[in-house]
Amino acid sequence: MFKASGGAQKRKLREYADRLTEGPFLGDRIQKRLFPKRYRNLPNLFRLELPGGWRALYTVASSPTHGIQVRIVWIGSHSEYDRLLGY
Repeated sequence: MFKASGGAQKRKLREYADRLTEGPFLGDRIQKRLFPKRYRNLPNLFRLELPGGWRALYTVASSPTHGIQVRIVWIGSHSEYDRLLGY
């Protein structure tokens, strides 16, 4: 689905990727009780707003060997985001 999105969403996501390397807690933190079932095993979950109502969810983890890692786990439209989080 994200492949069909416009260039604005992709540009913004690239911009966020650069900014997340500097400050991984840039996005809005989602409370653990609101995590969708498939992401309940993650230690944390954050939301990024993209142009056109798109959303991205990512998690931040750290390890002694790899340091801090940011992983985007989901990208979708606003309506898909609402369904995913049960709004």
